[in-house]
Amino acid sequence: MAGHNEDDIAEIGDELLAERRGGPGVQMPDDMHPAARAIVHAIDTVSEWVGRIVALLVVPIILAMVYEVVARKLFIAPTLWAFDVSRMLYGMSFMLGAGYALMHGLHIRADFLYRNFEVKTQGRIDLVLYIVLFMPAMLFLLKAGYDFALKSILQGERAGDSTWAPIVWPVKSSLAIGVALLLMQGVSEIIKSWYAATRGRWPT
Repeated sequence: MAGHNEDDIAEIGDELLAERRGGPGVQMPDDMHPAARAIVHAIDTVSEWVGRIVALLVVPIILAMVYEVVARKLFIAPTLWAFDVSRMLYGMSFMLGAGYALMHGLHIRADFLYRNFEVKTQGRIDLVLYIVLFMPAMLFLLKAGYDFALKSILQGERAGDSTWAPIVWPVKSSLAIGVALLLMQGVSEIIKSWYAATRGRWPT
């Protein structure tokens, strides 16, 4: 990231560390293959916009909670739906924003050793872990999430732990969609890691 040298890396947070690796607003280096540049830019742009749109789900969550508190405390008329709406929308935002979080380094990390490695070493570590662990796990979760959502849709499943009993297939579908977006962002991160492992710098 511009404005930081290698000695500063240990002092910055994971979000700033991730920003050194590109994003939709970052011009990919000229020595990156044109196809790789196009893929990274397209994926990062999708993740960025999905994250921004999903962030808007906080608005109906807040409105539902405020309505519930007012109705319950002032009018002694608690709702049947406010809690279900809030937990469903929160779950959807959590899953659908996973790709955005990965791109911006917002997942929990423990980089106190990693951040002091040479960039080539960082790239090699990320590349191996993305290919060996991340991608297989995401493919497994995608298949499981798809089956989970399809079964819910076909059954017209409703929440069994709620008096309101809302349909739950939108939430379960968001699991599969969120994993697909996370898997897609993983492709972008693999390309960035490959570049770092071979060039000795992150594509900023």
